[in-house]
Amino acid sequence: MFLPFVTALLATVCIWYERRTLALSFTGITLLILLAWFQFHATTHLNISL
Repeated sequence: MFLPFVTALLATVCIWYERRTLALSFTGITLLILLAWFQFHATTHLNISL
């Protein structure tokens, strides 16, 4: 769960230095990691069928 926070921090730094395309790609990577983690967590630990 550390990786989404690192990529979100990198996206914030890219936004600060006005690198929009790189910031959007880091934001997309962050969202994909969080969605994959939630899918795994919901199906195995919470027993929710998604």
